[in-house]
Amino acid sequence: MDLSACGPGEAVRVVGIGLDEGMRRRCRELGLHPGVVVHVTHRAAFGGRVVAVGADRFALDGRTCAQVTVEAIGSPVDAGTR
Repeated sequence: MDLSACGPGEAVRVVGIGLDEGMRRRCRELGLHPGVVVHVTHRAAFGGRVVAVGADRFALDGRTCAQVTVEAIGSPVDAGTR
């Protein structure tokens, strides 16, 4: 599955990033690389997502999200349980 299929509250682990080397380098600078756990916080316009990696949050456009392969590790958080 790719990151664009994930909704707010989901926690996923990055498996791979199918972007060119320059974009993969930029993703690594942001902390987004294979093995890292990403929490989707919001849906953004045009298929993008706002994600949290540790304490950092940033937005990814839909095209980039479609190139980030992830595996699910958690389910959406029920706002009433936390």
